[in-house]
Amino acid sequence: MLEFVEKGDLFEFINWQGRLREEEAVFYFRQIMSAIQYCHSLNICHRDLKPENILLNSDGQVKIADFGMAALHQSPGHHLRTACGSPHYAAPELLKQRMYKGESADVWSMGVILFAMLAGRLPFDEPDLHDMLARAKKADYQMPQFLSLEAKDLIYRILQVEPHHRISMAQMWKHPLIAKYDYLDELNENGGQPPDIRRDVQLAPLKEVDMDPQILRQLRSVWHTFSEQDLKSKLLNDKSVTPATIIRKLLPMQKSTDKLI
Repeated sequence: MLEFVEKGDLFEFINWQGRLREEEAVFYFRQIMSAIQYCHSLNICHRDLKPENILLNSDGQVKIADFGMAALHQSPGHHLRTACGSPHYAAPELLKQRMYKGESADVWSMGVILFAMLAGRLPFDEPDLHDMLARAKKADYQMPQFLSLEAKDLIYRILQVEPHHRISMAQMWKHPLIAKYDYLDELNENGGQPPDIRRDVQLAPLKEVDMDPQILRQLRSVWHTFSEQDLKSKLLNDKSVTPATIIRKLLPMQKSTDKLI
């Protein structure tokens, strides 16, 4: 049984509505930013962001779906290798089969989605797949002239070939296009995130007697660069680790935000 989303996915919505007004597009985009930023804060990158995986309920609330391609960065310096996702939305570094950071790849995909909402078409969409990939690798696209200067600038800053030149999520919240529509929600008041309901919860540190071997094995499947003994040692010796932080790592997409499915 799944949650019912009355308006279907964003792909169908754009096909039905045509290109969206800037205010409506940014209303959805701010929610996408908030949800993906939350995933990134947990070292999770989606890697398959596209309008088909963005669902809308009757109130226009966004739900990010299909984490089948999601990956977890094991450490701050950890890079990913697997090229995955949909070619029309994949970042150049994936298409060139380079090692990459998932956060930057997600930001690129978000830029393609923003372009699609505002223009009613994709920036890279050729009949021949080889031609389409060649254009995407070079960020060779035609900017619609009817877009506002703020929209053009944000799309340009996102669709940068080199990841280190690409705008970050934190910078996006301050961009004129996004800041112009702060009145649409309260997301920007807390760094793009809803209030953390766990902030005032007091929990005792984890004890060995409370450690469930089944959960430990599941943690091992996620944090695969550590042995089970390494994980156990870290969980018992790190005073900052509590049952809440374990659940936060293990079940981030189910418990922590209503934007994720």
